[in-house]
Amino acid sequence: MALSTAHPEDRAFVRAILMNPAELTAWLVYADWLDEHEQPERAEFLRLQVKRSAPDVTQTDRFGIIARVEELRAAIDPDWLALFDRVRIEGCDPRFAFQCPKQWEQLSGTDDPNVRFCKACSENVYHCQSLPEARAHAREGHCVAVAEGLDRYDDDLRREVPATGLIRTLGILIYEPEPPPKPRRPWWKFW
Repeated sequence: MALSTAHPEDRAFVRAILMNPAELTAWLVYADWLDEHEQPERAEFLRLQVKRSAPDVTQTDRFGIIARVEELRAAIDPDWLALFDRVRIEGCDPRFAFQCPKQWEQLSGTDDPNVRFCKACSENVYHCQSLPEARAHAREGHCVAVAEGLDRYDDDLRREVPATGLIRTLGILIYEPEPPPKPRRPWWKFW
C-alpha cells in the first residue's frame, strides 16, 4: 500500500501524528489500526520507534530494536518511512556554534513527505535515503535528516568517502581519517 492511500482513516492518523509527533499514544493507536488493515510491518515499525524512545529501554535492547527497524525498512515504502523516521537534523548553518537539537519527527510537515520545515531556523529539511542524496543537499546548503541504517562516519556529508581509510569489523564501519600533512617549517628555520 503506497503512501497516497485512499483510506481516509489512514490519512487522519498520519495528519494527527504529524501535528503532534510527541504524543506517542497516537503512534500506538495507528499501529493497532495498521495491524487490523493487514500492514504488520508498518505497525511493528511504529511500535519499535515508540519503544526505542522509552526511558526504561536498556542499551542492549535499543541495539536489538535498531536492528529490527533496519530489517523492516526494506519492506516499507520509503516515503511512508520518511513520515515516521526519528533521526537527527544535520547540515545546519555552520555559523551557529551548536548542532540543531531538533529531530525529524518534531518538524512541521509539508506537501512532500521527504521535506519538513524547521520553524527555529526557517529552513526546509530534506529526508535522504542515501549518502549521495544527503551530500547533494548538503552541497546546496540544505539541512538534512539522513535515514538510519546507512554506514556513516564523522563528517561524511562534507566530503566524499576516501578509497582508503574504511575498515569493516564485526559489521561496523569504522572511518580512520588520513593523518594531517606535516606542517611546513618556517623560512627562518632552514639554516
